[in-house]
Amino acid sequence: MPNHSSLMTPTAPIQVMGQEEWSDEKLIRAAQADPQAFDTLYRRYVERIYAYLYSFTYNATEAEDMTSQTFLSAWKGLRHYREQGTFAAWLFHIARNKARDLHRQKHPQITLDDVEDLPAELDPTAGFEKEETLRRVILLIERLDPEQIDLLRLRFSAGLSYAEIGSVLGRSTEATKMLFHRLFKKLRSEWKAFDE
Repeated sequence: MPNHSSLMTPTAPIQVMGQEEWSDEKLIRAAQADPQAFDTLYRRYVERIYAYLYSFTYNATEAEDMTSQTFLSAWKGLRHYREQGTFAAWLFHIARNKARDLHRQKHPQITLDDVEDLPAELDPTAGFEKEETLRRVILLIERLDPEQIDLLRLRFSAGLSYAEIGSVLGRSTEATKMLFHRLFKKLRSEWKAFDE
């Protein structure tokens, strides 16, 4: 896990009593007036952003760097933030752009060995008992296009709702649900094909 204290400011943040329970919208308004209030938003989302970005590179250093860049961009852009969706969707949209920028710079290839070496807490395959099942999952994922893989990352690595994913992708909630329905139907069909 990244050293979260180094990702924002060199001084310890000032805590406002009860801020942890505030809604994102209330915290945003507070952070627009006092940058120290951004710390609560940061702590609320840093682990989810890190896990999402880690799923792109499987490299802790790169994921930490992109996480830092994501929050720095969000902090700098906070004064221009407009409530058109949720803060989470806006933040993950920034993270997604950071991951795309890195992907354009280098095109990593994820192998079966890379997935087997993942830390257990971030490894989506940690619960599988058989190597054959793991191989099937890898083969299915390798057959997906980048947009389908990103859908899975946003849902399972980032833990976003369909509405939030739709906001990140510029689609309606219903359109996003339909994308997932089609994707899962495709994955189920291909999974069954392994048994035939």
